[in-house]
Amino acid sequence: MELSVTVDFPDDVCKGPCDAGRLDAMMAAIAATGARRVHWLYYGEVDPADPRCGSIFSAHWATYGPASLAALGEPLRAAVPAAKRHGLEIYGVLKPYNGGLSGSYPLGSPEAGSKSRLARVGGTLQQVIPFLERHPAMRLQRRPEPARDAGPVAAIRLIKADAAATRLRPEHVRIWTSPDNYRYQLQPGVPAGTVTVEPAARTVRDYHGNVLTRAGEPVRVVTLAGLALDAPFVVLTTTFTDGAGDFRNTPAGLVELRGRDGRIMDCVRATHAAAWIQPRDFRTYGLEFDLGFGHLPVALDEPWRGLARDPWQPFAGEDEFADQALLGHGPAGGFIGFAPGRNEHLAAAPCEAYPEVRALWLGWVQAMLDAGVDGVDLRISAHGCLTDEPEAFGWNPPVLAAYRERFGDGPVDAAKLATVRGDFYTGFVREASARVRARGRKLQVHLHAEAFRPDPVFGQQNGVPANIEFQWRRWIEEGVVDSLYLRTSWFEAAEDPLGAQATRRSRLTGMLADPVVGEMLAVAAARGLPVVLNRYVGRAAGLPEYLDDLEAVARDGRFAGFDVYEFFDLAQADPDRPGLVPRHGRLAGITERWRAIRRRIPAAE
Repeated sequence: MELSVTVDFPDDVCKGPCDAGRLDAMMAAIAATGARRVHWLYYGEVDPADPRCGSIFSAHWATYGPASLAALGEPLRAAVPAAKRHGLEIYGVLKPYNGGLSGSYPLGSPEAGSKSRLARVGGTLQQVIPFLERHPAMRLQRRPEPARDAGPVAAIRLIKADAAATRLRPEHVRIWTSPDNYRYQLQPGVPAGTVTVEPAARTVRDYHGNVLTRAGEPVRVVTLAGLALDAPFVVLTTTFTDGAGDFRNTPAGLVELRGRDGRIMDCVRATHAAAWIQPRDFRTYGLEFDLGFGHLPVALDEPWRGLARDPWQPFAGEDEFADQALLGHGPAGGFIGFAPGRNEHLAAAPCEAYPEVRALWLGWVQAMLDAGVDGVDLRISAHGCLTDEPEAFGWNPPVLAAYRERFGDGPVDAAKLATVRGDFYTGFVREASARVRARGRKLQVHLHAEAFRPDPVFGQQNGVPANIEFQWRRWIEEGVVDSLYLRTSWFEAAEDPLGAQATRRSRLTGMLADPVVGEMLAVAAARGLPVVLNRYVGRAAGLPEYLDDLEAVARDGRFAGFDVYEFFDLAQADPDRPGLVPRHGRLAGITERWRAIRRRIPAAE
């Protein structure tokens, strides 16, 4: 078995610059662990005149991106010779669906429009590749359906996950509004309404798949009635200043808007959570709507005192990324934001059915081959497709045209639609394989065991496009791939409650007992394909558990490799000193344990 390390270079330049010396130090540190391969994520060319150009290094959090590009040029091209000097194999990793970030700048903020002209409900995107700036309609599109009443809001129904008694009454609610999702203002008046117990209209599950409410079960509903609310952005708080909140539900299940005709209105929700520039305070900044946080339960009636930390200020100290999730969407309550309307496209995820999109992807593959990589890896998960309702997207015109040609007119069957889209993506995989192999290189693909299943819960689907059949068995059986990279972690390793100090869902023994993982390993073994297991090193599992996992995989004959994800959690650049600063003893711990494993386990040699 071989050890490898992944480098996601935009992360490496958020804390300090990278020049030739630091790049060499990075490769030296990876080689010193005993690793034999680097997986290097590629984000497009850096020449703005190149049609394959990316833009991730201009993102606000990639603070030292411009300086690093000035020193190195396109990072993968610089990394290949650096890896070779230290005896390392290097694979370029492509995320085809990563056309940018789903995060946005609030419309009224000073940053609005500074990075992209493309917008979603609430703000302009923080980073989008030039291709999608030119072709915004080629992003994954919402299913065609009539939009609901856009307002004004006549009633707000606040739905508790159960029928248990609550301290919340209409008179406890306060309404804040903003014309541009920035620095909300408290509105005068006290809402009137009712508190009722009703049968739930639908089943509500949380991020991790737990059932909070079953359809038909009684739930308590606080209705704010007699409204004529036409503000585009609204926040609800309560008057409670102490005590534990009891009015609990997911944001997606908690807020329901009714128009003047009494019908349900389209609506997106927000809490303090945000993937970038977080956490958010609606009084001093603006909120992030429809970003995949709508399934993490909150209590509306928790006391809300605002946030002490400026979301633009970086965390201080060593513990920012120490064995915890990074996305800033842990449990919190005290307010709920909503905006009538909906997003018609995913923020920055291109649709595979357009020939122009597939040509872009193949151009990126060609660029990696020209850089001299030993292999190309295709990874599907990405940051550009985050949403609270992934099942709503993927109905682009060329998808529907191919569907009609194949299945005829009539209502669209989502499973058949997924097959049509899957065929388009498989066509790309075949062509990528042909180009890679024509250069004498190897094609590796990510198997997302968390998402490539018939019934993923929301957290497993998050970050992976829905309504598409990723035909991994077909790729293997057709012989178009040379190796597999098995990913079992949910999006950004959030399979355990975020911020948790102990693993449960992410425990390796449980993951390897998953029938989907077992099937993937069996299909790979039948074709004689090597499998590399991905494990995050900077998330819920502490270092001792992580090192035990490394040894367990080395003893498991089904695996040919173990990939440490990612280098940023092992060592980081510091702008005030040369070289790299090791983090939390991880480099030393992995190096020491891997040496011991190689002495004890012949298969690891």
